[in-house]
Amino acid sequence: MNEEILKIVKKNEEIAMKFSKIETKISSASSASELFEALLPGIEEEFAIPFVWLSLVANGKGLPRIKREVSSLVETLYSSEIFQDRLNIIEQAVFLDLIAHDTVPVLANGDLKPFYKLFPQSKKFLIKSLAIAPLALEGDIIGSLNHGDFSRLRYQPGMDTSLLRRLATKVSSCLSNIMAREK
Repeated sequence: MNEEILKIVKKNEEIAMKFSKIETKISSASSASELFEALLPGIEEEFAIPFVWLSLVANGKGLPRIKREVSSLVETLYSSEIFQDRLNIIEQAVFLDLIAHDTVPVLANGDLKPFYKLFPQSKKFLIKSLAIAPLALEGDIIGSLNHGDFSRLRYQPGMDTSLLRRLATKVSSCLSNIMAREK
């Protein structure tokens, strides 16, 4: 029994170190494209996740300045080669329904059909489980960092999402700082 607990603790420490490594990489980003160009491949490499992409909301309700900043972010990311098939634009109301209007990561491995709206138009993923980590800009939800896997067991409702939530918070903070500097 103690041996099993030690294995779990060790595995959790390894996962936390991988998240920390990614957080360190993104902390030094000086632009939004640099932030996400480090983030997506970093997650893929550290965790061997086959599909990692971003969804950003369009036509959001909220401050006009936030809408402009999200539009600017979309333009910036689309100009980067890495995001040609890793960026999805989704209507805000549809997106908020998918994440239950919350910033808590969503894990799914059952009926994924409602989540197909998050997938980039040019690329369809053959995934069986999904993790959606909402991103915010100055408190307004602007989209999500999405992870998809072939295995139904990778992401399951009820799993601990505290490290994923911490990463999403760090990404949101870095993005807010970058956007503030670029004004």
